[in-house]
Amino acid sequence: MNQFFKFFTASCLGVFAAIAIIFLIFAGFLGSMAGNKPVVPKNTVLELDFSSFVPEKTGNVESDAMSFEQVNKLGLNSIVALLDHAATDDKVKGILIKGNEVNAGQATVSTIREALVKFKESEKFVYSYADFYSQSGYFLSSVADSVYLNPNGMVDVKGFATMIPFFKNAMDKVGVKMNVFYAGNFKSATEPFRRSDMSENNKIQTREFLMSMVDQYKELVSASRNMTAEELDQIMTEYQGRDAKSSLTSGLVDRIAYWDEVEARLRSDLDIKSDKKIKLKSIHEYNAAVTLPKGSSSKDKIAVVYAEGTISYGTDAKGSISEEKYLKIFEKIKNDDNIKAMVLRVNSGGGSSVTSDIIWRAIENIKAEGKPVVASFGDYAASGGYYISAGADTIVSAPNCLTGSIGVFMMFPNLTELMNEKIGINFDEVKTHPMAVGLSMTKELTDAEKELLQNGTDDIYEQFLQRVAVGRGMTRDEVHAVAQGRVWTGSKALEIGLVDVIGGIDEAIKIAGEMAGVQEYKIKDYPTIKETFLDQVAKGIAESNNVQASLGIDIDPSDAEMIRQYKEVKNLMLDRTPQARLPFILKVD
Repeated sequence: MNQFFKFFTASCLGVFAAIAIIFLIFAGFLGSMAGNKPVVPKNTVLELDFSSFVPEKTGNVESDAMSFEQVNKLGLNSIVALLDHAATDDKVKGILIKGNEVNAGQATVSTIREALVKFKESEKFVYSYADFYSQSGYFLSSVADSVYLNPNGMVDVKGFATMIPFFKNAMDKVGVKMNVFYAGNFKSATEPFRRSDMSENNKIQTREFLMSMVDQYKELVSASRNMTAEELDQIMTEYQGRDAKSSLTSGLVDRIAYWDEVEARLRSDLDIKSDKKIKLKSIHEYNAAVTLPKGSSSKDKIAVVYAEGTISYGTDAKGSISEEKYLKIFEKIKNDDNIKAMVLRVNSGGGSSVTSDIIWRAIENIKAEGKPVVASFGDYAASGGYYISAGADTIVSAPNCLTGSIGVFMMFPNLTELMNEKIGINFDEVKTHPMAVGLSMTKELTDAEKELLQNGTDDIYEQFLQRVAVGRGMTRDEVHAVAQGRVWTGSKALEIGLVDVIGGIDEAIKIAGEMAGVQEYKIKDYPTIKETFLDQVAKGIAESNNVQASLGIDIDPSDAEMIRQYKEVKNLMLDRTPQARLPFILKVD
């Protein structure tokens, strides 16, 4: 009986704890809903911190478990619109950039930089401060009027590099082999599973696009810092940002200072007393407090479809591209007489070739209705990301976008040695026809099965080449010469005919309007982000208080990065469908 009461009491405590957590969640949600709309006080300074992921469209990001902030994640388009609005907002006196880290691709950072350059035309100040500057953080911060650095800090500008993990040797040790089938001599996504190092072709393409990207980095940063690209190159070579003193001497920063000294500068510029608090507002808080102009009242519309994330089959998850979700969007656009043109904004390293081709076909159907389609490339528009764009009437790309990677691969794991020799599980079979069992991970593929898979991969590659050839007005052989899975930057893709214009999404929308023959139009964004009840609860939590901290939940950006990498590897290993996918996601620290 004593044991009964012991377990009964423990169970009750567990229930009460769960109820308490639920109460906290709903209290945060209801508290945020009951509050009045925030306001922007006079003498506001916008504080920009992009240390967490920046999606293309607000809220269009796959949420990690217990990550309450994801549902409210501001997209690039919203950030740019808010910075434009702040430039004319009399209550906003300037901007402070927190430059420690920027969790975004180089094209995204470039777009925010351009918005900050435009903001500076208002003659409001832009300052930057960091305890240490990452390379991407400094890329953004270099546009500031004054760049401040902690006395014990550094500016980590050192050039670009990529380091790729290889799994083959580890897989050999545990008895797992990967059957690999690919088309394209540069299609390197499968190399970690079939090699122990990078192939020479992979090194060639990687070195070329890294050089192209670092050249663009040096051009923009040196112009902002009033030095030559050659001087910045020497700073990188000699690693002159290694400490605060060297960073100041080399001209990377304007002043070494503690945070309280930066606060003193802000108070001086704002003409407020030393005992008064500086009114710092995050971009998220500013977004909650202002109402942006609605734009044109014209009935004519241009649809902007955000295709970001992995291209996957049969999913409806936010932050992913699937035929299930996007076919509905394209059908609406095709049948809406008020939509005169479409811009496909792509930020994807690819994925399922099946889904890519279905989406390509849907876009062809929109064009058949006489509606122009313009593709706009962000950080990535590679492999499947390029496939879905190949038929666009015009392709506009960021100069430092990673694109191309026109190739296909398929991988199929073989667990025979692991099962038979390591674990001791054996399989036997009886079948009526050669393929009756199907492809199985627990038996060796026959030569006939390997030939079947390789032929299927080659067929999809040929289809990919044809899609690009027709869309770009090239021959199959001309496309093949620049394809073979090779990755290019947007600038290089312009030279070889894979894109038409270097620019951002605004340029793409302008071109779409001109092609449709409309001067006044509204922008209609897709996909529509519908918040579930749980999303609303999580949003209330994120806005009302730091419940993650109060519940003892530690969500670190590095954890999210490791989870993302794990998902990428898992998807590569377990997806049995042909893949048109970029071999990596490049992150510049």
